[in-house]
Amino acid sequence: MKKKTGITILLLLLVFFAAVGAISFFRTDSGQSSVLPSKQSSVPSSQSRYTVSQEEKNYLKARFADLWAVNPETVAYIYAPGTMLDEPVVQTGDNETYLNKTFDGGYEPYMGTVFMDEDNSKDFDDSLTWLFGHARGSTVADHRMFNDVNFYDSQSYFDEHPYLVAETPSRKYYYEAAFMIIVPETTALYQTSFDSLADFKNQLAQVAQEAHTKNAELLIDENDKYLVLSTCREEDETIRSNLYWRQIPDDELSDFLAKEGDRLVYQKTR
Repeated sequence: MKKKTGITILLLLLVFFAAVGAISFFRTDSGQSSVLPSKQSSVPSSQSRYTVSQEEKNYLKARFADLWAVNPETVAYIYAPGTMLDEPVVQTGDNETYLNKTFDGGYEPYMGTVFMDEDNSKDFDDSLTWLFGHARGSTVADHRMFNDVNFYDSQSYFDEHPYLVAETPSRKYYYEAAFMIIVPETTALYQTSFDSLADFKNQLAQVAQEAHTKNAELLIDENDKYLVLSTCREEDETIRSNLYWRQIPDDELSDFLAKEGDRLVYQKTR
């Protein structure tokens, strides 16, 4: 009987020391548990997504009601604060009609209407969106259309007028001036789609390298969207000014508008 009792005590002691050993195994030298921390749930970015306010919705509803009453092919209205670039934008099934057709339906060669490329999405969600318009030149006291685009060939003017706003029926888009390039009208840079984002980035890098004026601090990201304003040059009708604008991404808009919002308010120029 005593022998069985001794064995029992011995087994209990073994169990006790085994438990102590297991506990010490899961402790660090500092006495803190070394088990891996539980996985944390993902935390949304601190930068909130852009939300269209009711005030903006009401403004755009009234704005486009007036524009559509004149021309139902209106897709946007653009303006660059501090300049006289202040134009409605249309889109139709070709890139010829609005070279001479005015916004109100008249016929006026070398005036026409600013128009979006027929192959672009009217929602400004392509990697590269093209807008075309005439420039009347310095001999005409007329800043309509894209006359002021050519002023961006001056670095000081480029730096002093860095922003553009594109109003659409659903929301506003904000842009920062990126590059101004002067090219032949037959340039291969006219593309509305790309085989890959890498191809798009390569083209932007080429434009940046060859740019006449530029935002030297801008970093090229293939996920960004760009808008190009293209117009003729006064000194040579066979060359074009292409002014590239980077769309401010939604996750940057809150900070951007908080800093620059006051200078982005629309001011009618004519």
